[in-house]
Amino acid sequence: MIANVVDYDPNVETYRTQINQLINDAYYRLFTTKVFTFAQKETIVKAYTDVDITDITIANGAHVATTPTAVFDSTFEGQIIELGGVEYLIAWVLNAGTIYLTSDYNGTSIVAGPAKVKFRYLDLPEDCVAVLQVARRSKNLTPQEPGRMVPLTRYEDEYYNLPLDEVNLPRYWVMADEYHVNTPRMVTISAATALAGKGIRTVDVSMSYVFAGRESALSTPAALTLSDTQILNVTLVALPNTTGVYRKVYVRNTTAGWRGERSVADDAGAVEHPPNFAGVKAYTLSSTSFNDTFEFNSTPYNATDGTTQRIRLYPRQSANYDITVRYLYRPQFLVNDNDTPEFPSASHQIIAYMALKELFVKLDNLPQANLYDRKVAQEMLKLEQRYLTQIPRRFIKRGMVDGSVDPLPLYTPLTHT
Repeated sequence: MIANVVDYDPNVETYRTQINQLINDAYYRLFTTKVFTFAQKETIVKAYTDVDITDITIANGAHVATTPTAVFDSTFEGQIIELGGVEYLIAWVLNAGTIYLTSDYNGTSIVAGPAKVKFRYLDLPEDCVAVLQVARRSKNLTPQEPGRMVPLTRYEDEYYNLPLDEVNLPRYWVMADEYHVNTPRMVTISAATALAGKGIRTVDVSMSYVFAGRESALSTPAALTLSDTQILNVTLVALPNTTGVYRKVYVRNTTAGWRGERSVADDAGAVEHPPNFAGVKAYTLSSTSFNDTFEFNSTPYNATDGTTQRIRLYPRQSANYDITVRYLYRPQFLVNDNDTPEFPSASHQIIAYMALKELFVKLDNLPQANLYDRKVAQEMLKLEQRYLTQIPRRFIKRGMVDGSVDPLPLYTPLTHT
């Protein structure tokens, strides 16, 4: 549609990339500007209770702690551990009995002593833009279930000095600081000779960092053309164990129609590589690997900026709970020619209108830019009338309240305790 309007569609990769950036910028703004119903998702976030350890050992000045009890798993990474009355951050779980901290333990050495792991923050999905509701949904109607939790502002949290270590059934939630993972600068790749029959292909290779399940933005891609007898090698260096950073490799093959970066497993089947690994990972990725099954054998990159939204429950969960979170999400970017926007097809043209407006501004054609700006406003009005979430209004005979306030539930459990 854009090419038809501007009557200009060169087969130049730089131009196509610029147009794709305008389209995806419009796509992102459409999903995040207003609370449209099609821009919302609902997901289950696991809230784990604290874990008490009675036999942990760590020396003063050390960053590694051990326990004979097989208690640690990947969910402990990025969580808080209290040692000697001081809180530290767990960087990496080496195995079920060994963890590394992000900083050295500064206190009296502990031998088979107590420790507590606190799951204080809940990470939200990587495509979360803004939280709309947090609830603990129940299949059965019971007076003990909190249902929708009450949001508290950071000001209220600090004003009332809500204790961080109070543990009970959570009924409130507070927005916590975002967590950002730094972006790797480059990825070191090379071609290695192997058996023939792999096909000639050109791949763009990128890498991301992953800390406690939180992924960074991608490094600058490096291009490599492989002959029929060559495979891809990615060289990784060992990172400090205190970083807890895994490495994840992404590839794309534009000649085969795969313009978006997708994570791939190495020849041994590993997708993420731990911080202590140093050496070469081999990726065969023959020309036949980029067929229709490639979509199901790999996952698209969707972290975008490496920032993870987090919330904190108050009181902190006293048991393992499934927390339902409804949120505005960031859609998967449109990168391939046949990608389809994730909202009703009747309104897809608004993305083209938004992109055309920016394109004509770039071309210094303000009359055409204003024309498409008006088209955007018209289409936006249609979207708002059909898909914009409305504030619930309930008219009660006694005590008419303003519709902008959050009404109290009209229905309560039939049983009383």
